[in-house]
Amino acid sequence: MQKKILNKLQQVEFIFLGIIIFSFLFEVSFVDFRIERLYNLLENSLFAILLILPFYYISSNRFKEIYFKTFFSIYSIFILLETSYYYIFKTNISASAIYIAFETNYQEASEFLLFYVDYKLIIFIVLVLAFLVKILFKRNYKSYKFNNLLINKTIGILIAISIIVLLKFSTLRHQNFPYLILKSFYVVYYESDILKPSSFENKKGIFEDAQIKEKDKGKLYVIIIGESTTSKNMSLYGYNRNTNPLLSSIPELLVYTNVISPHAWTTETLGKALSLRNYENYDTSKQGSIIQLLNASGFQTYWISNQQPVGFAETEITKIATASDKQIYLSLESSEDTRIYDEAVFNEIDNFISNLKSNKILFIHLQGTHLYYKNRYPKKFNIFKDKPKNTIFDTKKINTIINQYDNAVLYNDYVVNGIIDKIKKTQTNSFVLYFSDHGEEVYNTIDFAGHNDDIGTLPMFQIPFVLWQSDLYKEQNDIEIDLNRPYMIDDLFHSIADLASIKQKDVNLSRSIFSKDFKLRKRVILDNKDYDSLLTKAN
Repeated sequence: MQKKILNKLQQVEFIFLGIIIFSFLFEVSFVDFRIERLYNLLENSLFAILLILPFYYISSNRFKEIYFKTFFSIYSIFILLETSYYYIFKTNISASAIYIAFETNYQEASEFLLFYVDYKLIIFIVLVLAFLVKILFKRNYKSYKFNNLLINKTIGILIAISIIVLLKFSTLRHQNFPYLILKSFYVVYYESDILKPSSFENKKGIFEDAQIKEKDKGKLYVIIIGESTTSKNMSLYGYNRNTNPLLSSIPELLVYTNVISPHAWTTETLGKALSLRNYENYDTSKQGSIIQLLNASGFQTYWISNQQPVGFAETEITKIATASDKQIYLSLESSEDTRIYDEAVFNEIDNFISNLKSNKILFIHLQGTHLYYKNRYPKKFNIFKDKPKNTIFDTKKINTIINQYDNAVLYNDYVVNGIIDKIKKTQTNSFVLYFSDHGEEVYNTIDFAGHNDDIGTLPMFQIPFVLWQSDLYKEQNDIEIDLNRPYMIDDLFHSIADLASIKQKDVNLSRSIFSKDFKLRKRVILDNKDYDSLLTKAN
């Protein structure tokens, strides 16, 4: 009896089945069970059958061994990755998530692993890899039953066709890891095709006809792009901790209370915000960035970033930045220093404002409050150490993470205020616009910290959006002020153009939050869901 069981376990069918069942049991043991995991179990089993069927048609044991080594290794890694993702995020992996991984650099990947990986996941990963190594390095492959065929070849072909058709024309394909990888590679290619480097290297792009209302020299405009900062954790927006003592002390600061991002990740959000693209307009025939528009209007454009310029795939944001007159990256790809604090931009700003003989606009891309949160601020900003108030989830680990995030928000307040203060002291025609690329879930509504479109809680889209104007700017410009105006930053291109008083046929003032011609539009997030309807239900 034991010999029969041993023989069965050495069949390739049972080797594949073993890793499927082990991963499924890990998921249901440590994550709340959802019906989608049964679909995933079915899809994994069907895909395993597709990989096993070629054994029926390979006559050489040597080629069977090579085939087995190759595809069982790939399959095991797929299972490991999708199970790990589900354990961390409590949702199925998606093509978007894989695309984000392509855009992630070494620093972000290291911080991600340190933040999310715990001992349970480590044990799971070690056991899967140990099983894989044991299978791959087993010397006597003949002990595995490559020739123990359960069906004839004709039936095998029919089974393969049936599985392919089922995966193709059902939602099960969205559970298939190889399909998602291919889809994400398509997204990378598609996005890269939309924003071709050559189109953005052109300084003026399609905006040769751009004009500026006031041609006086000495304009000094600043756009601060934050990172992973939700308005939910800002006292500026009513949070119960004083995380914005400095910004709150600026009486003339305009704080817009109803602004959201279109996505919960950087690349796609800023790809829309800084170009003519938006949710309704994905037309690839006519592309242009806000930097090109500013160049065409006679501004000198500068880009200072405390983020690394590229990940696995060249990022869309870096491509947009190439049109600026000068780009400065404070965090280089070769650097392993995860603690280059955002105040490093101060020295670069001093250089930027030293000569004001021309009109200048500066884009500053901060690290902001991107996780690993505790790496985003120096020790002197480690202020919040007590138990957070009004938390839904109350554990020592969660309270520590919330404190770290709030400290990062506090430091971000110092940095943004410091930039405004430097511009204020120039006493020029100037404004400073600050917003975050997206928000962050920090145990506000669910047991999770981070951002992910696949999860998509409201705090991941709720962002700060504030404007400071100098007295001279206010004298020469009259913007419409409605601090409660519902707005989504995929239209930011038009708002920046409006602030800079630029006229050009592609600038649409009905999409500017600062214009009297502004028109309300449906704010769409999470694959065509109405944000305002979701907000109403949540409240």
